[in-house]
Amino acid sequence: MAKPEEVLVARQQVESAAVLRRRGSPLGEALRDIGLRVGSIVVLLGAWWLLSLVFPPALIPRPVETLSEVAAIIRGGEFLTEMGNTLRRVLVGFGIAMVISIPLGIVMGTFRSLESFFEPPVILGLTMPGLIWAVLMIMFFGLTETSAYGAVAVTIFPMLTISIWQGTKAMDKDLMDMSSAFHASPWSKVVDVILPQLVSHILAAIRYGLGLAWKVVVLSEVFGLSNGIGFMINQAFGLFRMEGVLAWTLAFTLVMICIEFGIVKLVERRVTRWRPAVSVW
Repeated sequence: MAKPEEVLVARQQVESAAVLRRRGSPLGEALRDIGLRVGSIVVLLGAWWLLSLVFPPALIPRPVETLSEVAAIIRGGEFLTEMGNTLRRVLVGFGIAMVISIPLGIVMGTFRSLESFFEPPVILGLTMPGLIWAVLMIMFFGLTETSAYGAVAVTIFPMLTISIWQGTKAMDKDLMDMSSAFHASPWSKVVDVILPQLVSHILAAIRYGLGLAWKVVVLSEVFGLSNGIGFMINQAFGLFRMEGVLAWTLAFTLVMICIEFGIVKLVERRVTRWRPAVSVW
């Protein structure tokens, strides 16, 4: 008669084999994901093409015409210059917000008194539209780079702080108690206990923060700066060239997608590869 341990091991092996059969090979799964993403893009282009048949070209130009405009922008060389200006503003403002929000979120999640003190201004900042911050920063700092940095940092700071704050409150209390029992230093608690548990929350904050930062910096460039993607979109809008507006927007979006899947996604996969895959259905 088989021992209970042998039965348990055999059952686990059968379940693992069943999960692998459902998932298929890693290469097949990767190809399936790529196919689904390409399919979603094709559906969007198809919907765009159908709308271009209904509305006049001045409102919705054909996808082929817009893509030709994108190619012309890239060949002309101005796209790299303007994208570089916008990307610099995004990264600087985002970096300032992250440097402040990570320690503040950890402090709010671990000290009840500081949580009560900082919660009202953080929630208030979250409710303020990015458009308002962009206008205020331009009025305060003028038409300078500082206004763009400030608008991005102030707009995304509350959202980043809340993500880190809630992640800290959801940490494993047993690990915290264990670190206290072993008399770990405050630095060791942060580096060895708190931050590893916040990796998923930090990555989620980075993803949403970057997405919001792009929007805010483009608003700042539209309102007052003399270069950047937002400035070029505003210039095309002034000439009522829908092809130019859509072309600059599409080129800008392609760079965002490359950063998302080429950098953020790879970093997330690397730092969270220790987590077991979850298959619900």
